[in-house]
Amino acid sequence: MTTGSWDPDSKKSASNITVDGELLRRLLTIAEGPDLMQLETQMSEQDQKQNAIMQADLTAWQSALGDYSDEQLIALIRFFTLVEMKLGHWVGGAKSPVIYINKILRSRGSKLDKEMLLWIKQHSDNRFIPNGSPF
Repeated sequence: MTTGSWDPDSKKSASNITVDGELLRRLLTIAEGPDLMQLETQMSEQDQKQNAIMQADLTAWQSALGDYSDEQLIALIRFFTLVEMKLGHWVGGAKSPVIYINKILRSRGSKLDKEMLLWIKQHSDNRFIPNGSPF
């Protein structure tokens, strides 16, 4: 029997992932634009490779989104809901940015309305969004 060894540098942990402000601004432009449903054609090839942000933790999102308006946050919820469905390597699962953005909104006293909740459910098969795991 052999035992493996754990290399802490073998994978980036979620706490080490930062959310690039410039990337976020480019994604917001797509999110607020008229062609959101075709986001995969709107994203540059380089931006499509930046999927690591899908695993960033709440602290990283809070830091990156502190100055964003509620409307901008809702636009990003739409973007991250769709990108997970349209680009297979952009997987958020239980760490989806949608969950963290929703938490940021709730901390401001804002809640997603019924229409938005229905939109998310219609456009995603991620069972964790928008509220995260119940455990």
